[in-house]
Amino acid sequence: MRKYVLPALLLFLFILESMSVDFFGLHNFHEEWIIVPRFMLIVIVLCAIYTSPYVGLICAMLFGFLYDVVYTEILGVYLFAFGISVYIVSSILRFVNTNYLISFLMVLVSISITEHLVFGIHSLIGTTELTHSDFLSMRMVPTLIFNAIIALLLLFPIKLFMERLAIEQKDELT
Repeated sequence: MRKYVLPALLLFLFILESMSVDFFGLHNFHEEWIIVPRFMLIVIVLCAIYTSPYVGLICAMLFGFLYDVVYTEILGVYLFAFGISVYIVSSILRFVNTNYLISFLMVLVSISITEHLVFGIHSLIGTTELTHSDFLSMRMVPTLIFNAIIALLLLFPIKLFMERLAIEQKDELT
């Protein structure tokens, strides 16, 4: 039964991301800012850090594809971006010890990689009119600030949840 909690949590966060723009009033902060909530990606990165990079990568690709199907017209953009960002974070974590600060920074790195990849793909195919400097000032910085606050709030409870989930998975295997 516990193995269904993580997918249910990610599905809940997937739905919450679209509602949070209105709930938090994100469009009211500044007229030109584009704030993109990435709750699901935050939890997926923490899953990759505290349980297994493999589990995080699978979740990133599955929910990235779901994100593509529901929210975008181009299939594969978020599948690719979420997968690559979680893979890069998992690769970096092989060389550093994990603590709260490193986990927090890895979440921000993952969001930054995802946003840049999505912007780069849309720039490449011509579906965005933003310049890179406009992207940084209007979308990247506000998105990182908002998601940093959310990551600080979610870091400790999600870490505890992921550690318990990892312990239960090990107990099931033995």
